[in-house]
Amino acid sequence: MENGIQNSNRDHISVVIVDGYIGLQALENTMRAKLCPDSSSWAAKSCIFRVPEVLKRHKPEAYEPGFVSIGPFHHGAGKQFQHMENVKQWYLNNLLSRRNNVSLKNLIDCVVPLEKSARKFYAEPLDHLSQNDLVEMMILDGCFVIELFRKYPSDEEHIDANDPIFNMDCMFQHLCHDLLLLENQLPWFLQRIYEKIIEYHQGPSPSLTILMLTAFTSQKPLNHNCDSYLGYVHENKHDTNYNTLHILDLIRTSILGADMDSEFPPAIALAQAGVKFRSVSDAGSIMNIEFEKGVFRYFGYRRGTFKIPHLSIGELTDPLFRNLIAFEQCYHHHSHEITSYAFLMNKLVASSKDMEILCEKRIIDNWLSAEDGANYFSKLCNDTVLKKFYYDELCAQVKMHYQIKWYRWLEKLNRDYFANPWSAISLIAAAILLALTVVQTVYAIHK
Repeated sequence: MENGIQNSNRDHISVVIVDGYIGLQALENTMRAKLCPDSSSWAAKSCIFRVPEVLKRHKPEAYEPGFVSIGPFHHGAGKQFQHMENVKQWYLNNLLSRRNNVSLKNLIDCVVPLEKSARKFYAEPLDHLSQNDLVEMMILDGCFVIELFRKYPSDEEHIDANDPIFNMDCMFQHLCHDLLLLENQLPWFLQRIYEKIIEYHQGPSPSLTILMLTAFTSQKPLNHNCDSYLGYVHENKHDTNYNTLHILDLIRTSILGADMDSEFPPAIALAQAGVKFRSVSDAGSIMNIEFEKGVFRYFGYRRGTFKIPHLSIGELTDPLFRNLIAFEQCYHHHSHEITSYAFLMNKLVASSKDMEILCEKRIIDNWLSAEDGANYFSKLCNDTVLKKFYYDELCAQVKMHYQIKWYRWLEKLNRDYFANPWSAISLIAAAILLALTVVQTVYAIHK
């Protein structure tokens, strides 16, 4: 009996061990099946991202399209895009009808070889989209974007009298907003589709880069940078040498043109230290900020001058900067120039008085409320990481100037006594009177 129990116990134990082994083996198999050997979603090519929630939570509407969905992230996401989906189909039909040498088969043959590479540009799997689905979306969205920019500026040859976009004054501006969102991008395979469309076109056609930059100059916040960069493209053919990733990347390049943890004085403090602020209209890029140091001379001094390119802050500027910063935060191949610009301006604009100074000098055109304008750059910098500050050397020069007490003393003297002629006359009269008193006293002593 005892042996039976032992055997029974032995048998039971052996069964438990076997069952336990089987259970662990099953767990191992289950875990192994879940492993992800394919890291294509995080590959180095990935350059189109969903904006991280830590950035999006501050202003979700700045990152989400309102009128048109481009690419897979917002595809079929809401009824608000249905009208533009119909417009896309209408645009494609007009394109095929207008150009006899471009057929739907031509476009499909052009895009199919790009389909697998296109998936790698998105930083999340697109398994829910079949090859046919993705190819169709790339053709429909790509041709819509290309036709949109080809039709601008209005040209009777290309514009249909019933065109639902160009017959509504504000629609192109709204679409520009949506086309500059990080989550609403197509890879620059757009260029290949564009080349196929113009392949049989008689006469010269501008590059897709020039086409887009020309259209974006119509938007006031982008006008200066896009126009300046256009000149660079025309002269140096930069569009044939630079590997553009998508439309947002192109605009980032136009803005760029070809450590901030330490204290940095805001605009009003710098002004009180004798620093002048000057708006620059020919800098070529808003990034080209310079500082000319003050110089002492025999009969006075030249004030330090902060030269800052003009910037318009409006409805388009906010989502544009937010998406550019999100792009830099997500795409490790780009350094943090735009983020650096936001950090620098955040230091300069610490209050509404700082904003008033920059607006008065026409450095900033603020189309927002005074409070929103003063907080604009600080909100852009919320929860961002700056791995390398682009303006380290510039800030070191400004801080060195600011720390020289003579500049502040001379500025105070100038402000208190030379701000108007009567103060200056009073000071000179007092100095002459003091000099005469001293001379008279010396004369009386020696007499």
